[in-house]
Amino acid sequence: MKKEIHSSGKPTRSIIFVALLWMLQSAGRIVLGYLSTITPGGLLDVEVAQITIQTINTMFFLLGILGFIAVVGLLMMRGWGFWATVFVSVLTILFDIWGVTIQFTAAMGFVVPVISLLILLAKKSQLQESMK
Repeated sequence: MKKEIHSSGKPTRSIIFVALLWMLQSAGRIVLGYLSTITPGGLLDVEVAQITIQTINTMFFLLGILGFIAVVGLLMMRGWGFWATVFVSVLTILFDIWGVTIQFTAAMGFVVPVISLLILLAKKSQLQESMK
């Protein structure tokens, strides 16, 4: 019989802070993805192939949606929410590493995932205990 992980506590200030950061990050990614799709040539300062713009837009939407899903699990104090946030943070960092090779302003995308990882991994034991 598989034991279900359920909340035994309320979200901590750290969790709420990370969740707020991810809500902003996710909303921003979705808005930028949308604006890029309706802007001829995308929002980049440099000219790139259409497939590159489509890849960027797709990743913006994907990371935005995954970020919102992770936030729900995090605020519900579920173990999967913790790991989903870690996963989306790492995925975002990898995407933005590629993005920096196209346009340096992509480096701004590192801020939320790096802060999130630092907070979540520093408090991993404490958070996972309260998420059981």
